[in-house]
Amino acid sequence: MEAGKPSTNIAVLIPCYNEEATIAAVVADFRRELPNARVYVYDNGSTDRTVEKAAAAGAVIGRETRRGKGYVMRRMFREVEADAYVMVDGDGTYPASRVHALLAPVQDGSADMVIGSRLLGSTKGFKLPNLLGNFIFRWMLNSLFRVKTTDLLSGYRAMSRRVAKGIPFVSRGFEIETELTMKCLARDYPIQEIAVDLGPRAAGSRSKINVVSDTVLIVDVILALVRDYKPLTAFGLLGLFVIGLGLIPGTIVIKEFIETGLVPRFPSAILAVGLVLSGLLLILVGLVLHTVVRRFQELDMQLQELLDTRRFK
Repeated sequence: MEAGKPSTNIAVLIPCYNEEATIAAVVADFRRELPNARVYVYDNGSTDRTVEKAAAAGAVIGRETRRGKGYVMRRMFREVEADAYVMVDGDGTYPASRVHALLAPVQDGSADMVIGSRLLGSTKGFKLPNLLGNFIFRWMLNSLFRVKTTDLLSGYRAMSRRVAKGIPFVSRGFEIETELTMKCLARDYPIQEIAVDLGPRAAGSRSKINVVSDTVLIVDVILALVRDYKPLTAFGLLGLFVIGLGLIPGTIVIKEFIETGLVPRFPSAILAVGLVLSGLLLILVGLVLHTVVRRFQELDMQLQELLDTRRFK
C-alpha cells in the first residue's frame, strides 16, 4: 500500500529508521488497539528490512529521503489526512494499550494535544542523561509559559487535525517534539498529559539520538521559539542583563564623582552609559516585537476560528 490513499478518522504515524526488530510488532499492536484506524510507517532511508516488515504487518508505507525525524513528521502531517493523529516511535518502547487514553481528550474536543508522559509513569527505562536533559528543558518551558508540562521530549502523542495541518513546523530532527509542544502553548491550544510507562528496548534495536547534537538542536529551537513567541521575555531579560553589566562600572564612576566632583575614569563612564543605553534599547525592541507578535496571534486565532467554523458547517 502506498501513502496518500483514502483518509481515515484516526491515523497512527510512525516515523522509522532501521527498526526491523520491532516495527512489525508495533504496527500489529496499534492495528489491534485501533482496528478502524490506518497505520502509516514512513521510512527515513532504512538499510534493513524495516519497510518489508512494516508492509507485511499491514502498514501504509511512505518515504522521506532527507534524514531526520522532523523531516519525516513534516511530510506525514502534509500527506496524511485524518481527524485525529497518533504519533509514536517504531522502537516498541511505548505501550499501544495507552492509545485510547491519549485519543479520548482529542476526540471529545477537550485537548488539541495529549502527551504520553514518561515522567508521570515509571522512570526505570530512563538513563540519567535523559532525565537530566528532560528536567532542564521542562524547567525552561514551564518557566517561560507558566505551565506544568512534565515530559517535553515524549515521542508518544495524540493531536487534533488543526495541530497537524494548521501549525507550520521547521524542525529537522528530534527537536520536533519540543517544537510541537511550544507552538501549541504559544497558540494557547489546550494540552493534557497522561502517564505511560517506557518499556525496554528490544534486542537489535538501538537509539538514534545523538546526545550532544540533538541537545544543541533542542536548545536552539527553544531559544528561537522564545525569541519569536516571547520577544519581551527574551529581549527584556537580555536588556536587564546588559544594564546590570553597565551598572558595575557605572556605580564606581558615580561614587568617584560624588566624592571628588570629577570623572577620572572616563572610558569606564563611556562603557557604563553605552551598556545601559544598549540594555534599554533591547527592552524597547522587545516591547515593539511583543506588540507585533500579539497582533499576529490575534489574526491567527481569527483565522483558526474561521477555518473551524467552515469545517463544522
